[in-house]
Formats: sequence, C-alpha cells, structure tokens
Amino acid sequence: MTLSLNLLNHLGINLYSNVPSVLSEVVANAWDADARSVDISIEKHRGTITITDDGHGMNLDDINGKYLTIGYRRRDPGNQGPKSPDGRDVMGRKGIGKLSLFSIARDICIYTVKNGEKRGFKMLLNDT
Repeated sequence: MTLSLNLLNHLGINLYSNVPSVLSEVVANAWDADARSVDISIEKHRGTITITDDGHGMNLDDINGKYLTIGYRRRDPGNQGPKSPDGRDVMGRKGIGKLSLFSIARDICIYTVKNGEKRGFKMLLNDT
C-alpha cells in the first residue's frame, strides 16, 4: 500500500490528537474481529506499544483485500455486512482507523493468525 503523505496527514496523523483515541481505534478493530480480550502494553523506555488480541485474525486475502484497502466498507452487504463473524454489531465505519496508528508511530508491525496460517507485515511512514 502506498499513500501520499498529504492523504495520510488528513486521514490518519492529524485526525487523532492523543494516544487513548488511537488505542480506542485498535480496540474497535479487535472488537470487530470478535476478540474477547485485548491486552495493551506500553513500554515507554523502549518506545513501544504492543497490542495483542484473540480475534479471528486475517489471512492473506483479508490483509490485502480488506485491511490494506483504505476506505474498505465492511458494512456493505456485499462485503461482511454490519455484523462480525460471531454476530456482533461492528464498530468500524470508514475503513481508515488503522491510519490513526501513524499519529503515534512511524513503524507498525502486524502479526496475525487465521486458521493456523501465520502472516506478518510492516507499515512504514516514509515522509521523504
């Protein structure tokens, strides 16, 4: 995924003004994945925030076709609709909350497991 810095500033970096707001977006994503538990660990001395949940995870198609699609409209009936796989009302609306992470981090590492398939990828802020 490649975004212009201007777009990222408007939809991610400048849209959220504090860490709790950004973390609430991540928790909302975990809710939409039917997570029952979300753990947030902030290690200030290392400059890291680690967020772990027990949601459904993503396979390669989910990563490329949904998560990395900015503006993915999950609520559309042709997509997943307004319910999670387990029947929860989903919180996500615009498909841009993931960009909020760039307001608190330049490097974002995502690790996921779905049906035993492990995937990982990085999203990097390169403002040059």
